[in-house]
Amino acid sequence: MKRILLYLGLLLIMMIPASHKAKRMDYREARNKNVCKDLRGDVLLYFIFIDSKYTAPWTEFDIQSTIDSVRAAITWLHTKARSNKIPLNIKADFYIGPEFTTIIRNLPEATVQESVTSPNMRKAKENLNRWSDAVSKIAGASVTLHKKDGIPEIKPPKNKERLVAFLRDENKVESVAMFYLVNNYFKSDISTPVNIFDTEDVEFAIVSYKYAAELVHNFLHLYGAADMHESVYRRQERKISILTEMYPNDIMQDPYGKAINKLELSDYTKYLIGWSDELDPELETLMTDKMLNF
Repeated sequence: MKRILLYLGLLLIMMIPASHKAKRMDYREARNKNVCKDLRGDVLLYFIFIDSKYTAPWTEFDIQSTIDSVRAAITWLHTKARSNKIPLNIKADFYIGPEFTTIIRNLPEATVQESVTSPNMRKAKENLNRWSDAVSKIAGASVTLHKKDGIPEIKPPKNKERLVAFLRDENKVESVAMFYLVNNYFKSDISTPVNIFDTEDVEFAIVSYKYAAELVHNFLHLYGAADMHESVYRRQERKISILTEMYPNDIMQDPYGKAINKLELSDYTKYLIGWSDELDPELETLMTDKMLNF
């Protein structure tokens, strides 16, 4: 039976196009990559509230309490940056329609978990990129465009790449961290980053919960940080156990429901987000996982 399963696994990999060949997960491949490179300098956190028929509706109270959590998250990050002598200035902005209206757009599947894995991770990523582009086009239609002498008329951003480019120029920042917020406060689901290991499309995060720790956790994902708990991107139980023992209070452990002020940034995470260029040789083996990355 094991030989049959091995054969089927090899056959599946051979059927994947060359541009999508599977390889073992190496978290260093997300380091210093794409729009959100190392976490320093002027940064914009831009978030969009999404309603769907599968999630709880965003009320004005929910939106305001989420904004409060964003402020707490940014304060925590600024404090950590100062203590590590890292220049960092995070601004925040968000899309919201008149009278606190949101963008209504169902995820590709009923849940975030299913949307990032079904029918497989490669196809799921394609579906999520189309979904995020459609959401960004709606948000992009609302931005204020400024005419400049000698420059052709600018058109509203029609996908997330163009929206990020506009926001980066408009806010004069080095990077833009894009969040799509869904209200799963009373549901069991996940938050997840997308496009963090390649440069085929800009990275973004879908965030299910409004805890400050959840927001920071996913913000750091966009700058290269890796999960230390079992997730879509980490499965190897032995290494999870080692990381849990070494760094029980790291922000990249499961952040659900945790108080942000009790969490820390380990040397492991600092290396991945670009706050350190030196990696302890003992951490080398913890930078990989047996799971496949498409």
